[in-house]
Amino acid sequence: MAGLRRFLTTLSLLMTTALLGCVEAPPNPVYPEITFQHLNPLYLNVGEIKIVDEFTPPLKHPHVEHELPVSINQSVRNWVRDRLRTTGNSGAVATVTIKDASAVEKGLEKETGLKGMITKDQSELYVFHVLVELKITEISGSSAFVTAEATRSKSVPEGITLNQREKTYFTQVEALMQAFDKEMEKNIRTFMGEYLR
Repeated sequence: MAGLRRFLTTLSLLMTTALLGCVEAPPNPVYPEITFQHLNPLYLNVGEIKIVDEFTPPLKHPHVEHELPVSINQSVRNWVRDRLRTTGNSGAVATVTIKDASAVEKGLEKETGLKGMITKDQSELYVFHVLVELKITEISGSSAFVTAEATRSKSVPEGITLNQREKTYFTQVEALMQAFDKEMEKNIRTFMGEYLR
């Protein structure tokens, strides 16, 4: 009888394990592009808008740009596409230069000893940074330029899942780009008013 009970217990455990193996892992979330189509465009008195990307992701630690579900570089390009318009003045060109679009991971010190065993520390700090220059150059030689810069940082706890980390990346890049948009629009209106139409 005891042998039968052991057999049934083993069979039950095997069936539970088999059923657990059939449960699919949750799908990886898909994040949308960060866009600015809901905002009014800024009409610049230029005939052309160029984008120059001077930032090359190093693709190695501590840089994590290649891990972002939505890149800062592409988000800046989306900003240019959605927010800037030309008025057809062939005598002037606007150049948008991406100086920095970085995301960097910094390790944080963790508690050691007994306290470290029972404490869930913040393990990494992520710093997101964007720096962009907008320059308008006229055939006559006149020019004007503004820059906009934004930084966001966020620490994450040890043991965070990949999905949680990606969500953190996305929300921080989204906040970064919102801050960048406000700064750039303010600077254009303040220092480039003569070129706004």
